[in-house]
Amino acid sequence: MINKILWTAVLLVLVWGCKRGASENIVASAGQRQLTREGFAAWCGMPYDSLSADERQTQLNGWLEQAMIEQEAEAVGLQKDPQVMRTEREILAQYYRATMLARLPSPEITDSLINDYYSAHQIEFRRPIDSYLIEGFWCESDDTLKMYRRALEHADTSRLRSDYVVWEGKWLSDARELEPELLSAVRALKPGGVTPVMPFGEGYRLLRLHEIYPEGAQLSVDAVRQEIRERLLTEQSQRRQERWETELRGRYAPRIMDNTK
Repeated sequence: MINKILWTAVLLVLVWGCKRGASENIVASAGQRQLTREGFAAWCGMPYDSLSADERQTQLNGWLEQAMIEQEAEAVGLQKDPQVMRTEREILAQYYRATMLARLPSPEITDSLINDYYSAHQIEFRRPIDSYLIEGFWCESDDTLKMYRRALEHADTSRLRSDYVVWEGKWLSDARELEPELLSAVRALKPGGVTPVMPFGEGYRLLRLHEIYPEGAQLSVDAVRQEIRERLLTEQSQRRQERWETELRGRYAPRIMDNTK
């Protein structure tokens, strides 16, 4: 009798331990679905314990939302709706397409390609209106940007904490694209000059003028290098996509069997 009681107690301990171990392995649940640590790694692509608490929370929230929506869709029979099934496949195919294209080698845009493009399209880079190659700087603080401006005028920003000043980049803008106040300030400058600090958005802005291109002027290749690079990237990406589609057709030989018209 005592042995039977002891054996029953051992079984209860083992069962309780197994249930506890299984429950500790579950990291989230929604309705009839549960997410284990192993499932999390497969879904997220990273082990559960390798992420910080905030990162885990973000991933878990995403899984929970997806699990709830999927179960609700099953409950109302959406997965059996022909139109929904077709749309789902179309969306998934578009995603697959974008993913596979993104995995192909990126186009390489060399300086020689840019120079060749410029030579063949020079007429496109002739200014129909006065244009300015400018560089922008933005800051929340008026005083900080004024200090930065003084440093720019002396071509020395080494002692400034420039992390407070946002560099907006360098771009080519014609007279139609600049607001009247900015246009007046830029027109008053010589190349290398800097505009006064002016209110802009939630802070302040100043512009530095690099070069002036009067109406009819031919832009240099350096002034349009970035624009040409973007054009070539678009063209080569389109060609890459066309080659990929041709390869698919060669590999799968798609055909329609019904010849009726």
